[in-house]
Amino acid sequence: MHTIYTIQMLRGIAAIMVLLYHLLPQYKAMGGEIAFFHKTFQWGFMGVDIFFIISGFIMAYTTFTKERNMLNAKTFIKHRLFRVYLGYWPFFFTMFFAWLFVNPDKLKSLDIINSFFLTSQQIDELVLPVSWSLGYELYFYFLFLFTFFFSRKQLYLYIPAFIGLIFLLVFYSYYKSVIPESFFYSPYLLEFFAGVLLYMYKDHLMKLWILPVNIIIIVISLSYASVSYDGGYEFLRVVTFGTTALLIVHSALILEHNHIYKVGKIFQTLGDASYTLYLSHTIIMIFFYFVGLREVFTSHTSELLPIIGSLLIIMISIVFSLVYYKKIERPLYQKAINYKRSS
Repeated sequence: MHTIYTIQMLRGIAAIMVLLYHLLPQYKAMGGEIAFFHKTFQWGFMGVDIFFIISGFIMAYTTFTKERNMLNAKTFIKHRLFRVYLGYWPFFFTMFFAWLFVNPDKLKSLDIINSFFLTSQQIDELVLPVSWSLGYELYFYFLFLFTFFFSRKQLYLYIPAFIGLIFLLVFYSYYKSVIPESFFYSPYLLEFFAGVLLYMYKDHLMKLWILPVNIIIIVISLSYASVSYDGGYEFLRVVTFGTTALLIVHSALILEHNHIYKVGKIFQTLGDASYTLYLSHTIIMIFFYFVGLREVFTSHTSELLPIIGSLLIIMISIVFSLVYYKKIERPLYQKAINYKRSS
């Protein structure tokens, strides 16, 4: 099964977007006041929506052609759990011991157990705040596990029906208050399964004429979000930024399918290390602050120093992620997979 290089590229871009979103408070603290950076960085959280869309697409892409049986179901969930937890736990422990050393009282307000197992999405209670999204990721994997018990023909009927059910639950919980909001039918599930649908119907959606249509819808969605989204409304986020994320992924697939754009090696490599970049960048920012580097680049008279400081954080985060992925994350995952195969 060949690599979809535009997807790899978008993984790297999505991780950088999230990095920029979390970099904004650091940039402001260093005295950065350029409005363009403020407006650009503040929407970086959409990188998570892109990740969710990609996750749904890739899960379908890597499994729909496989035989629907218990063995493949077990292999699927085992590999996914290894991928998530083996990538996450080293950074969980790094953050845990950092708080223990720097500010032990902080740990009293954190939910250590649920943070460890990724069973909480309460950002203020997590040892590593960016891990909130991984709980949704894991829940999607367990839901997706059930696709192995149906034929492909059945899935083309059941998956759209399931998405319709989720949409109705989300709609009524947000707008009608008939049923309470719940993690189990979060609006974010619509993004994961939108990625699945994109894979299921991709053969009919790779026409070049669709590109300008996507661009128009993206502009409309972002324009509406800019005046309506206040940062706390998940359903509106999915409708606007989620739609944008879906169409960005779709457009990238169109470009690759029609041989219009060739992804460079740098973006491919960054895409490989995107999970590490996502998990590590906030730790690097905290380190940047506690060792006093942020003060070096803090200035309320010069716009250049905050920019240099921000670029340094970005550079350190990317270089660390590339090295860590190559030397630790990938070998650790491969050893776990190979060990289970041989046992």
